[in-house]
Amino acid sequence: MIRRVHRTTLLAGTAFMGLVTAQIAHAQDSTPASPPANAVQSEVAAAETEGGEVVVTGSRIRSANMESVSPVVQIGGAEFTNRGVTRAEDLVNQLPQVFAAQGSANSNEATGTAQVDLRGLSPARTLVLVNGKRLPYGSPKSTPSDINQVPTALIRNVEVLTGGASAVYGSDAIAGVVNFNLIDNFQGLKISANIGGYQHTNDSGGLRDLLDQNDALVPGAYPKPDKNVWNGFTQEYSAVVGSNMADGRGNVTAYGSYRKIKPILQADYDYSACALGTTGTNGDQFSCSGSGYNFPANFANTGGLVNVPTQFRADNGQFVSGRRTYNFAPANYYQRPDERYTLGAIGHYEISEHAVPYFEVSYMDDKSTAQIAPGVITGGIYGSAGGLNCDNAFLSAQQAQFVCGAAGLSTVGNYDANGNYLGSAVANGIVVNRRNVEGGNRQDSIHHSTFRIVGGVRGKIDEAFSYDVYGSYSKVSYNSRFVGNANNTRFANALNAVVDRRTGSSTNGQIVCAINADAISTNDDSRCAPLDLISGNAASAASIAYIGQEQQITGETALTNIVASVSGDLGKYGAVLPWATNGIGIAFGVEYRKNTLDLNPDEAYQTSTEPEYPVHGSTTAKELFAELNVPLVEDRPFFKLLSFEGAYRYSDYDTGFKTDTYKLGLNWSPISALRLRGSYQRAVRAPNVVELFSSQSNFEVELTELSNGSYDPCSGETPLATAAQCANTGVTAAQYGKVIDNPAGQFNALIGGNPNLVPEKADTWSFGGVFQPSFIPRLTLSVDYFNIKVKNLIGSVNPNLALKNCLYNADPLSCSTIHRGPGGSLFLTSDSYFERFNLNTGSLQTSGIDVSLDYRQPLEQLGTLSFNLVGTYLDSYKTKPLPTSPAADIYECSGLYGGLCGRPRPEWRHKLLTTWSTPIKLDVGVTWRYVSSVKISQTSSQEALSGSYATLNRKLNSRSYFDLSLGYDLLDNARLTVGVNNVLDKKPPLTTTAAIEDGGNGNTYPQFYDATGRYLFASVSFKF
Repeated sequence: MIRRVHRTTLLAGTAFMGLVTAQIAHAQDSTPASPPANAVQSEVAAAETEGGEVVVTGSRIRSANMESVSPVVQIGGAEFTNRGVTRAEDLVNQLPQVFAAQGSANSNEATGTAQVDLRGLSPARTLVLVNGKRLPYGSPKSTPSDINQVPTALIRNVEVLTGGASAVYGSDAIAGVVNFNLIDNFQGLKISANIGGYQHTNDSGGLRDLLDQNDALVPGAYPKPDKNVWNGFTQEYSAVVGSNMADGRGNVTAYGSYRKIKPILQADYDYSACALGTTGTNGDQFSCSGSGYNFPANFANTGGLVNVPTQFRADNGQFVSGRRTYNFAPANYYQRPDERYTLGAIGHYEISEHAVPYFEVSYMDDKSTAQIAPGVITGGIYGSAGGLNCDNAFLSAQQAQFVCGAAGLSTVGNYDANGNYLGSAVANGIVVNRRNVEGGNRQDSIHHSTFRIVGGVRGKIDEAFSYDVYGSYSKVSYNSRFVGNANNTRFANALNAVVDRRTGSSTNGQIVCAINADAISTNDDSRCAPLDLISGNAASAASIAYIGQEQQITGETALTNIVASVSGDLGKYGAVLPWATNGIGIAFGVEYRKNTLDLNPDEAYQTSTEPEYPVHGSTTAKELFAELNVPLVEDRPFFKLLSFEGAYRYSDYDTGFKTDTYKLGLNWSPISALRLRGSYQRAVRAPNVVELFSSQSNFEVELTELSNGSYDPCSGETPLATAAQCANTGVTAAQYGKVIDNPAGQFNALIGGNPNLVPEKADTWSFGGVFQPSFIPRLTLSVDYFNIKVKNLIGSVNPNLALKNCLYNADPLSCSTIHRGPGGSLFLTSDSYFERFNLNTGSLQTSGIDVSLDYRQPLEQLGTLSFNLVGTYLDSYKTKPLPTSPAADIYECSGLYGGLCGRPRPEWRHKLLTTWSTPIKLDVGVTWRYVSSVKISQTSSQEALSGSYATLNRKLNSRSYFDLSLGYDLLDNARLTVGVNNVLDKKPPLTTTAAIEDGGNGNTYPQFYDATGRYLFASVSFKF
């Protein structure tokens, strides 16, 4: 089906572009050149303009004097070219209102999508629109919209509205709205090419020495990258073609693009070539840490076998106490490879002023591969519970004595008179921790294809009222092919290796799988090859092929959205207040919205070490909405404008609940140079299909590194926590002092949906003003305060919080989420995990101040100098974990990172763009991006946060990045742009506690900080 839609769309699009190209020959006007790069604006231009009326993001009312009561920031389409951007996420993420989410720098647990996270409230609470209309779920694996679907070549501008907008747009608009406005009136033909790549100089002397030291101990495991690195080559080609028709009453604009991005490995950078840990006094020195799943294998004694060490490892045919770690970092992607095709068209035709049919059609095909280090082989002959047969044919005499003889177990196998295998003593609880290096790196080949069509009619009803009726249908098809994991059952079969003593057997005297050496024929598997994880040598190709498996997930998600709205100016009927000159504006309408989702993991996925299970479901909303804009006073002393805005939406969901959302706002301009604004909005977010209906499955969670280098406070011979405290978490007296820690800091979690979830509710307040002083011409300054509080927060109990509350307070709810497996482990077996099922937790509140400044200064003979500043001060980011949480459990994360605070939450971020537009057709742009420092959350004096931490993780220092671009008109119809982002090759701040679920990768946060060096780019465009 995917292939058929793909082919049909391409054929239709090709024919369509050919038709439009033919029209160009008759066109008399060409599209004007793009403006210079001063493209970020604090006060938004019209999203649509018709007959002097405008519509702004955040309202459906058309009005000649419409001004947004909510703060809105705009990125002009020209900036995508001037910054060398081929991925929309790269530019949007640089706005200080946006926190990095899923994107190209995620590899472990990657969804293959690019998401937007306004205010750090999570991407699920940000609504993404194209031309004011919803995008579908990004994937059946991850519901936030995928902005890979947006064609960068056609972007007119991007509008970012702060605060709740559910009364206007419906569910999900809690943190705000990101609206991509596309060009819909292009005239001519534009062909563009964009290439770029990264360069970095590796000069971190201490880290390079550290790699050398570790590579001397384990040759080849810690390769040192070259001094000078070039990587991540990017190329994008696009064509836009459009033509007006019928004397300008209609237009059709079509586009197509191709993008290909090469991968970047963590091995290329000296600060990511090994997984960093800490050592020294209170963790004041970096070390190369890694994973406890190693090659050769580590073993864990989780069953408490007497006289057997808690941890031991294979070493040249012997077992020795202790373990070694595996450096998983070099194989991990810092940037995923990506290949994307887009094709689409936008058109409208004015039959009359009363009927203007319009359409949008788009298709995207995107393929990306997430790569991480070779998979783990863990467990034993009894599966996840472990176990090693004491007559295992690969055990040397020393190893058999070490693990079985010392524990009083016989090392001799049992056979009947015919040589049929009967079994042997088993070292129960021995768990193999082996890295499957022979099986190669794990790769998840992720394929998304999206088809979206919008069709509607808009027009005037009379001189006062107009209407807009449209329907949209979007479908995202998903396919994931994962290689590198082991099959549990086949692994257990292959590990149980014995000598075949059956009389007359063709393999008599050889090492075989035990299931093929007994008298039971029904359990035979001719493919089973004995697996040697014991001697320390490489396993045979046959055994690796036998235990390996390819896993596949297919699925799709669809959105059906039908909206009918009417907007009008009651002033045409005389509805004008006595002190106003403009009439009352209204809008009202109905909306139907249905999201469906189907996710289908194959049997291999459902029976793997990290199983995934099917998810099926749908949600439907039927809604009524209305808006009101009332000019109260106009053109009076101290009242250039005083207006009121109101909005209301009623939603009825088929999942059994109903919601009411509303907005109240005031605009007051005492004089033309000053406008004050304020609003209160009630927003909602209904639980999505994944949150409601997903099955229980394993996931990964990371704990914060402690001052002694451990992650589990109950691990090691001398745990940080006391025996009584650890007993609260499930550690027995016999296990205390023997619990094994994961040196990678990664532990198991069991996640799942909850059909009893109720909608989130948010209250959003904003107050601010826009100042355009006459004594400083061409200056616009806006300052806005925002405060967003989300209640009934859909989430789960944070493992870091659960562990702390259980340890020190013996909190029953927290303790019930901690499930220690054999040996007290939180990661070695499938029954070792933190429980993280979805539930309506407590609340999340954030507040701060946005600052925007635009200034343009003519330089007479030298052109024009323009400045644009967008900055955000984060005053508060406060979490109440549960509805019943006492004051001591509420924590504030502004200026902090890690632990309960997750990703960095700096107090101040800004982007300052300076542009010099010269009279010689040359534009020069310099951008200064700044991120203030953050401290690890455990440095806080707050009771919920304070705790142990490694000294090196104490603070992530501030970062200033400088970008340079040059744009030059080669000809009247040709423009060349070259530039460098991160000119100074600034390195990212490093930490050992960047959790994967918080965007951590390669010892930092690569979606948040520049992690891969300076980016050099060049683009050229031709217009005809």
